[in-house]
Amino acid sequence: MSGAMRLTVRTGVLSGAIAVVWLVFAAFALASETTDQVKTELDHLTGIVKDPALQEKAKEEARKSMVKGRIVRWFDLQEMARRSLASHWAKRSVEQRKDFVELFGDLFVESYTTLVVDHLGDQQVTYLSEKIDGRDTIVSTKFLSKRNEPTFVDFALLRRGSAWVPYDVVIDEVSIVGNYRTQFDKVIRDKSYEDLVKKMRLKREAEELGSTAKKGSM
Repeated sequence: MSGAMRLTVRTGVLSGAIAVVWLVFAAFALASETTDQVKTELDHLTGIVKDPALQEKAKEEARKSMVKGRIVRWFDLQEMARRSLASHWAKRSVEQRKDFVELFGDLFVESYTTLVVDHLGDQQVTYLSEKIDGRDTIVSTKFLSKRNEPTFVDFALLRRGSAWVPYDVVIDEVSIVGNYRTQFDKVIRDKSYEDLVKKMRLKREAEELGSTAKKGSM
């Protein structure tokens, strides 16, 4: 092999190595950005839950309302609703989708707000890892209670502009969206989509919830 050929080969190998290094660096940078955003949101929620000025009984509703507002702004409720309906989403009209997102958003936000208010203040969060797959990222965390009881929570996120927004939360390997999907599918197949919406409306009325999920476009 001539000197020129050896130089060409070496240059090609070096260029390839540099490209690999840059790809790895970019992946780590992206992962760090995603974890940072999850940490920022959880820190905000923890700050609200543990705020000394909001601990009085009279301030409970205000504290819950602040947590709820943060969750509404952070989560992609439309994406969660779409994934929860799965194949049934495509059969719905634009107006039906809009109504369903609002219904779903009200019920999810209420239940997740309760979970955050009741538990987040007592938990220590450790950020374990990130897994990037195209536009999706999984941020894995461990929540440790005061009794040293661990709960493993994965946040599934999508890229929306400059932000990463959650579309699912997996708690000890149980997906919130997957759980909704199973329940919704059973009601629709056993009865109808209209029956599912009726059940959701009745639950919303029983819990006296207003619409919180007017986020995103159809």
